[in-house]
Amino acid sequence: MKKAILTLAVSIFLTLFHHPSFAQQMNLLQCMEYALAHSLSIQQSETALSNAELDHKAAVAAFFPTLSASTSASLSFGRAIDPADNSYTTLTTFSNGYSASAHLPIFSARRLINSLKVAKLSRSTSQSNLEATKENVTREVMSCYFDVVYYIGMVDIAKRRLEANQRSLELVELQFELGQRSRADVQEVEATVASGEYTLLSQQNSLQMAYISLRSAMNYNEEQELEINPEVGVENIVVGASLDATLDYALANHRNVLNADRSVRMSEINLSNAKWQMAPSLSSGISFSYNTSYYTRMGALATPTPDWLSQIKGNRGTGLSLGSISFPIFSGFSRRHAKLRAKNNLRNAEINAESVRRSLTTEVTRAYQQMQGYGAQYIVNRKRVDTARLAYEGMEQKFERGMVTPLDLQTSSTALLQAEADMLHTRLSYILQCRIVDFYNGVSFIESAAIKK
Repeated sequence: MKKAILTLAVSIFLTLFHHPSFAQQMNLLQCMEYALAHSLSIQQSETALSNAELDHKAAVAAFFPTLSASTSASLSFGRAIDPADNSYTTLTTFSNGYSASAHLPIFSARRLINSLKVAKLSRSTSQSNLEATKENVTREVMSCYFDVVYYIGMVDIAKRRLEANQRSLELVELQFELGQRSRADVQEVEATVASGEYTLLSQQNSLQMAYISLRSAMNYNEEQELEINPEVGVENIVVGASLDATLDYALANHRNVLNADRSVRMSEINLSNAKWQMAPSLSSGISFSYNTSYYTRMGALATPTPDWLSQIKGNRGTGLSLGSISFPIFSGFSRRHAKLRAKNNLRNAEINAESVRRSLTTEVTRAYQQMQGYGAQYIVNRKRVDTARLAYEGMEQKFERGMVTPLDLQTSSTALLQAEADMLHTRLSYILQCRIVDFYNGVSFIESAAIKK
């Protein structure tokens, strides 16, 4: 009775959490593409890139001339100053003024050039950050996807072991009725079946948790349940590049290294700006201004004023400025401190670049070694599974003849279960590490998924 209740509970649990008819099955490439289209972090990086492009355009626009124009109008009532002779009058006066100015930068002590260089570096860094964010998203999706594949395999293994244990229980119950087995043997196999049911429930729960992590990584918000295609072949997955070649490519092209080098370059530009602050400041450019005005008296007693065109010509004025120069004498050591601070920032950027290279070297070496290790372990585990399966089949035949105890059969079943789980783990880990090493060789995760889907 207890066995029937527990089996029913397992069936209900599996039914609640598995709806293949309503599920949307996706492979790894489709999961990555969905994540790239819906990732919030990617949207933030795209906004940051847009701002960097605007900053670059603003830095370029600073080299172009500027043009401005304005106009003004005023109406005076009662006693006021007559603009014709500066005498007081009680008439109403209307005044109108116009002005225009233009400025063309010629020399600004490299400030404009350095600003443009910084804007270019910032734009490149933002573009690199966007690509890095995409790689991080696809890498997380790939990791979660392989977790789901692993637990799908573990659920399948647990189901097969449970079915085998249930067949053994039916056999030992029949043998008990025939007097060939003791009651203790029946209870021992019942305990084995209960343990198998618990293992199945545990693996099913782990599978649902893995699906939750995958949906979170994909930002999956569809009404349909997500179901993946667990077919991930290990065949044809070979990394041809050596460790030295992988290291050389990664150190020359990895985004973290390129961003660190850009930070060094930006620190050098900031140091150059700080040094220029110590020199005399020369602001050179051509500024031209033009202004004119017009007024008229209003009212029945108002005296006539020159016409609008005559006043516009007669009241016009122009101005021309070629720049200015200033010599720093003493500013509370602020310029000197700014220069020293820029030197320290440059040193920190250089140290950070070296640290990034060392960390990347360690990451690549570790990934390459793990790939080789998992590949060798996978080959060994395949042999383990074959031998463990043969041993279990032989033990099962002996158990049917009553030649071994249920404990012997359980020990053999546990060994086969562990061998199959280890082979599944090393197989998926090998595939994952191969794709990580491919990434260090310039193949993105989504390209790898498209090639080896």
